[in-house]
Amino acid sequence: MVLAVVLGYPRVGRWYLRTKAIPRIAARYGAEVTVGSIEVEFGHATLRDVRVRAKGGTEEVARLPRIDVQFDGTASLLGDAEVSAIEIRGGTVALHRRADGTTNLDGLGRQPGAARGGGGRGAPVRFRDLAVEFVDDDGAVRGTVGGVSGTRHDGQTEIAMTDLHATSAAGPWARAASVDVTRADGKLEATVAGGELAIWSGLSLTGIGGTVGDAPTAGQLVIDLAGGYGGVAGTLWTARGWVEPAAKAGQVRVKADAFSLAKLAPILEGKPVLVDYPKTTVDVDLTIARRGDVGTLAGGFHVADLTVNHAMVADKPIQIESLSGDVAATYDRGTRTLSLTKGEFGSRGLPFGLTGEVTVGPRLRPTRLTGRFVVPTVPCQQVLDALPPQVTADLAGFALTGMFATDLHLAIDWANLAATDLGGSVAISGCRARRVSPDMTKLKDGFEHWVEVEQGEWLSFWIGPDNPDFVPIEQVSPYLLLSLQTTEDSGFYKHRGFIPREFRTALVKNLEAGKFKFGASSITMQTVKNVLLYRQKTLVRKFEELFLTWAIENFLEKDRIFEIYVNAIEYGPALYGIGPAARAYFGKPASEITPKEAAFFSSILPNPKERYKQYCKGELRRQTEDKIGRILAKMLERQRLTQEEYDAAVATPLVFVKDGTETEAECLKRADRALKNARPTNPMAPRRPPTGK
Repeated sequence: MVLAVVLGYPRVGRWYLRTKAIPRIAARYGAEVTVGSIEVEFGHATLRDVRVRAKGGTEEVARLPRIDVQFDGTASLLGDAEVSAIEIRGGTVALHRRADGTTNLDGLGRQPGAARGGGGRGAPVRFRDLAVEFVDDDGAVRGTVGGVSGTRHDGQTEIAMTDLHATSAAGPWARAASVDVTRADGKLEATVAGGELAIWSGLSLTGIGGTVGDAPTAGQLVIDLAGGYGGVAGTLWTARGWVEPAAKAGQVRVKADAFSLAKLAPILEGKPVLVDYPKTTVDVDLTIARRGDVGTLAGGFHVADLTVNHAMVADKPIQIESLSGDVAATYDRGTRTLSLTKGEFGSRGLPFGLTGEVTVGPRLRPTRLTGRFVVPTVPCQQVLDALPPQVTADLAGFALTGMFATDLHLAIDWANLAATDLGGSVAISGCRARRVSPDMTKLKDGFEHWVEVEQGEWLSFWIGPDNPDFVPIEQVSPYLLLSLQTTEDSGFYKHRGFIPREFRTALVKNLEAGKFKFGASSITMQTVKNVLLYRQKTLVRKFEELFLTWAIENFLEKDRIFEIYVNAIEYGPALYGIGPAARAYFGKPASEITPKEAAFFSSILPNPKERYKQYCKGELRRQTEDKIGRILAKMLERQRLTQEEYDAAVATPLVFVKDGTETEAECLKRADRALKNARPTNPMAPRRPPTGK
């Protein structure tokens, strides 16, 4: 009898587990469980290749290579297989949240009214070396947990997780060295160590540690975390608040009390954008909240003694003594729209506001953008004084009176760039210059003008009556002046230096081109660029250009501005001023330029060095002939030519006059050299006229 029991025990045990105990446990938790093989010894069973999925589901939740079950062997002989311990060794748990919100866990859990049988009541469950994988299709989030070990017994749970990673298609990612979870007396608490959160490229919160646990309010978790930036040791910020996962809700206050960027030396050292960063202090106090698919942010920040160095900003570091902001923003995950509903900023006593919203598509590329920029009515001098000294270096000497205000708006739809809206007002007309800079004063009469014809090779000439090549405006052919207005600035004598509609046109062209290559320059703006500024393409130089355009329009007569323009611009390699240009091309004074010759000069201005090659060859390109024809037709249309003048110009061939001092090949070689050695735009190292000259 004993022998029969011993021999039949494993077989009966396997049968009982496979047909009774395991199905009963699976039913209790709404699961479907398959077991590859079962080994039974007296008081011990080993289950191999165990696979679990939700009842009716198609995706596995767990794949466990081995589960060991300890039970009372003697009691099992009497039909009461009371389990004393369960141990899970290795395996993988896979969690999947689909785009429609369903998961592969749906249906799992203790089923209402399910029988408890099958053993295991109160038995400790131990697991070790589990790996976890999770995928959230809705948020395009993927993650892994390298190792999970722990125990569960009598409602008490202890879990230790290591090597946690999570990534998202939007860019942010997170990881943690360890997360320890305990549940005791019905309360859950998780302790995080070695955490890191990369919000976007170049900005990562590191050294994250603290706790997340059950809040007094059911379903909520309390968050109490702290950390630093970029792998730098030390606590630089805290995050405290609550989250309610089931409701997709929460509110966290993030504070970074004033600290010096010297603490971030390991990640800032050698970075050229921030200069003298050990002097910079930053403090931030923001409240971040979420309710469903809508997140909000509100709070403020303050930055002191910030020095920025970037080739697109300026040719020298910009010092910002103080910058403060009070902001409020929302992000709608459903529409992928970020809205800055409040943006009140201040720097060196100048208040300004910025609001707007941007909607993004795949790869975070904007699809729609709106914005509004406001400077309230303030004294004009206050605006000038608020700008960093490096921004106003070329404006030294100006003293302003009057009041200034700005209210600009912008709307861009990348699906319909033609509908781009750029408008508003810049009330600079209320400002007056009580005193101007010395450079502005010199423009009244005559002044020496320097140009860099090649890198390091400077040429100077006098723009004024003391120069025999100078041509007073009354001695410039009216056809040239009318032609230049037709191609460069039709409303020159009507506006105050700016052509508002051209700013919008240039913006649309730049958006279509995918880069900033088109400007909106009036003749006044071109004059400023030619005689008062150098050619570095920076935001600071653009501001100086706009300010000096306003200043020159209020300081000089229109005729004087036009006079400087035609006597300063380039018409070919090292060929500056209309006097020398008229003689070089056509062997005549500027006063005798014909309508067709005037149209030719207008046609070469975008690239006079390259188009000078036509003079070398003694004939026009077809494209130039067509352009001259269009210019003449436009002049006729705008009544800048009579019909008789137009007919004569069209019928008269354009003839270049050469003095025979160089061959065509020599002329072309000179033009090619000028093109090759032309001074490039280099914001970081602008050239200046030789010292003392």
